[in-house]
Amino acid sequence: MKIAENGTFFVHATQQEVLALVTDPEFLARTLPDSKGYRVTGADSAVVDMLIGVSHIKGTMPTTLAILSRDAETPLTVRVTAQGLGSRVDMTLTFQLQEQPEGTQVNWSSDAMISGVLASVGSGLLRPLAKRNFDGIVTAIQEAIEAAYRH
Repeated sequence: MKIAENGTFFVHATQQEVLALVTDPEFLARTLPDSKGYRVTGADSAVVDMLIGVSHIKGTMPTTLAILSRDAETPLTVRVTAQGLGSRVDMTLTFQLQEQPEGTQVNWSSDAMISGVLASVGSGLLRPLAKRNFDGIVTAIQEAIEAAYRH
């Protein structure tokens, strides 16, 4: 099952400040809601133990974050891969940063492919839950950036 979402948020931080945080695997890993812990595995990667709870499917799913780009001129891309609980999630989360007079506008999009037991739950239940989770992840990142750079 394919699920795509997108949106925009604004933070009171410069483009370089935002870029420094969202290209830090530790920042991303510790910011994610529903995390039960994380391990930084490299300069561009981390594994996060994510708590999953959809219908009768509950447990922890190891989730790999891989930062694919670090350039302010191109969209920042994070690949998210999770496998467990009889399911697999492959997601690309993209951030386009635009400097503004008072901070940075962040346009984001996510494309996810969900397969296995999670996909069998059905789109009527899974799509709204995925949207809530994507929005929660992005809101957590926005709030963490704001907290780091309160001027």
